[in-house]
Amino acid sequence: MMDTYNDPSLERFHKTLRIAMKNEALLMIMDTLIKMAEVMVDKGEKERAVEILTIAMQYPMRQTTRVRAEEIYTGLETELCPRAIVDAKSLAEEITLDDLMEAILGKE
Repeated sequence: MMDTYNDPSLERFHKTLRIAMKNEALLMIMDTLIKMAEVMVDKGEKERAVEILTIAMQYPMRQTTRVRAEEIYTGLETELCPRAIVDAKSLAEEITLDDLMEAILGKE
């Protein structure tokens, strides 16, 4: 099971995710998840970022968002130990986007 992503500095993204989920706006959700991953990388939370990216990249997203996600992911692949990448891929096979949203936002 994945850890929750309860980080006050990401609260602004949580609000956007809640609105996007309510409106079933998948592209907005994906844009926000990739931005969150970017912030996590900047904060040194690279394992969490690669988890979010690995899960998110299984879903449709805008081309510009996908290019950015792939750039961040490729950078993380070179920085993280291979085990972190394998773990993220395993997690992505086990959980859904809804599970990820619950981990980020908590049960509502």
